[in-house]
Amino acid sequence: MTEEVKDGQQTAEGAEQAGKKKKMNRYSLDEVNKKIAAMEEQKLTLSKYYKHLLQRKKEMEAKQQ
Repeated sequence: MTEEVKDGQQTAEGAEQAGKKKKMNRYSLDEVNKKIAAMEEQKLTLSKYYKHLLQRKKEMEAKQQ
């Protein structure tokens, strides 16, 4: 895997994080849900970014109640 990264190829998790443009705390709840669904389709449920999205979703849902 380290050779792949050295060759300039990104891992799936790295590609997802490189593609993000907004800070996570600026996403609306709908945007967070879309990002979570997209990551689940790509089977990236073990990534830190996915876990942070889930945490942010919980925080936003708690604020709405």
